[in-house]
Amino acid sequence: MRTRAVAVIVFLALVAAACGDDEADTDDPTTTTTTSTTSTTTTTTTTVAPDPLRINDLQVVGSHNSYHLRPIPQAYDAIAAVSQELAESIDYSHRSLTEQLGDFGVRQFEIDVFADPEGGLYANRAAMPVVGLPAESGIAALDEPGFKVLHTQDFDFETNCLTLQLCLGEIAAWSDANPDHVPLMIMIEIKEESVPEAAADAGVELPDLPIEWTIPVETTEATLAALDEELRRGVGEERIITPDDVRAGAATLEEVILADGWPTLDEARGKVLFSMVNTGGARDAYRTPSDVLEGRVMFTTSDPGAPDAAFLRVDDPVANAERIDELAALGYLIRTRTDSPTADARNGDTTRREAALASAAHYLSTDYYAEDPAFETGYDVAVTEWCNPVTAPDCGLLPAS
Repeated sequence: MRTRAVAVIVFLALVAAACGDDEADTDDPTTTTTTSTTSTTTTTTTTVAPDPLRINDLQVVGSHNSYHLRPIPQAYDAIAAVSQELAESIDYSHRSLTEQLGDFGVRQFEIDVFADPEGGLYANRAAMPVVGLPAESGIAALDEPGFKVLHTQDFDFETNCLTLQLCLGEIAAWSDANPDHVPLMIMIEIKEESVPEAAADAGVELPDLPIEWTIPVETTEATLAALDEELRRGVGEERIITPDDVRAGAATLEEVILADGWPTLDEARGKVLFSMVNTGGARDAYRTPSDVLEGRVMFTTSDPGAPDAAFLRVDDPVANAERIDELAALGYLIRTRTDSPTADARNGDTTRREAALASAAHYLSTDYYAEDPAFETGYDVAVTEWCNPVTAPDCGLLPAS
């Protein structure tokens, strides 16, 4: 698959061949030189080829909480009785990751993971007996050791891929079948809060119920090492663009991003990048062994000026339009949100979507790459792959891949 920039280069090469057999200037690979001679004059024309597109010259649509399914009706009604706002914020479902990739052009995912080194920690759903359903899931995959994928344990646990390995396996299988795809960004959020802790953080008062809430595993260096290993195993190490690949021996990641930029699109086709969503203790623990992420799999959600600064989250494209464009111009990869959880789609409000599409953000995260007919507003985020409207405005649309 070729971008418009590549097509221009090919065209220039064909013109050079038609004009004669003179060799291009080998001291400058970005130039094509042709010479024509008549009995009276000699004319030399040098054309500078466009710079190759890089990862940060793209803008793609991604999905928010890419695995998430609506809670079953009994659970949803119980959640709404406690907080209607909370219930509405989780009232969305995603297609399988394979469908998102193949049918809707999604190229960025967000996956929440809970460590479960012994297996079985999330096999029971503690809140279900309150609504007359059994706590036991009866799902064999949840009894196996390894990271589990869900939004909130005990009540908001419906997912289209139960484990991290199942999620990554879908992505790897699609990538194998479509090896020329643009690089995929897979955002990982490590979760470790209990339901009461999460409720307190969200300002939600839980009723006094006879529930023994599940206590997640604390994030430690061992947890993070196990996560890196699962990521490598899930998609294959050869498919991953790591921080070390980009840093290439420089003192810091940021130094390379600001000076040299990201790998080219041609170098990155068929690859994936992982990034950590967390910005608190989990992130600090992840970069404690090396503040430039040496040996790590994931890029971190960082801050400009930090040694690991390469990937940034700026979730509100309306309030931060200028900041997004300024940061992208410097070379950072940026993720933003086209809609807040269900509110914009319910109201048919496209303000945030249009701001995101016009911005220099590289990953536009949505719950609505396809319209939700339940809302009857027609809200969606059209999906294709295109060049960044700010950092690469003239290169046009990319062929779907």
